[in-house]
Amino acid sequence: MSTSTDSPLRILVEPPIGWLIVDRPAQRGAMTQSMWLEMPRLLLSLASHPDVRVVVVRGSGGHFIAGADIAEFLDLRSNPALAREYDRGANETLDTLAELAVPSVAMIEGACIGGGCLIAFGCDLRIAAETAKLGIPAGRLGLAYPYEGIERLVALLGEGRAVELLLTARVLDGRKAAENGLVQIAVPGESLESETRKLAADIASNAPLALLYSRVSVRRALPSRAAPERIQALADNCFLSADYGEGIAAFLEKRPPRFSGR
Repeated sequence: MSTSTDSPLRILVEPPIGWLIVDRPAQRGAMTQSMWLEMPRLLLSLASHPDVRVVVVRGSGGHFIAGADIAEFLDLRSNPALAREYDRGANETLDTLAELAVPSVAMIEGACIGGGCLIAFGCDLRIAAETAKLGIPAGRLGLAYPYEGIERLVALLGEGRAVELLLTARVLDGRKAAENGLVQIAVPGESLESETRKLAADIASNAPLALLYSRVSVRRALPSRAAPERIQALADNCFLSADYGEGIAAFLEKRPPRFSGR
């Protein structure tokens, strides 16, 4: 079972693994809106395959996912209404991963930035190359990171480290990410795929229904953090601000942003 379309997202079944491959190496795996909307369907397709016991999300060309494709933002994420629609695919991806019938693993190498972290956070386990780069540069772009992604970040790191990562926009290598709890396992880059396959084999050797119970129970045991109206209003203000336009322009022009707080 594999895909043969023109989509940058490919699926491949190598029992017991179902691979979801973000195959856009020239853009370091940056996600377009259409890719976000397609990902939940492909995840469900893999999880429903009778020979798949573990879904592994990975990139190609030496990178995981370098966030969303910022070149689309001026047209597709330029105001609060469009931003909410744009984030729909990201939120559906997180929801799908949380309710997936089989465990999921993020295999992280190279860039795992912004939206790439969101997908990695949604997976049950994260294994990274020691040289991988993980970070959330929302502050440098003047945008509001999807609230559901922040929920997952707080669940993984706790309040203090989550706030530090968001406020500094600092990028962690795979080894530091493992020390902080952002990923569970960090390995030398040359061992990443083989160690991922071993991890998947360990998972697949266990009883599927017991694993499903464990995964759902752990997620449901976390405190509910439903977003209040003020959080949505603050997010809308980001996308209405001049700073948002400046952040996107600076990124596309490869220069430091000049933020005004307006």
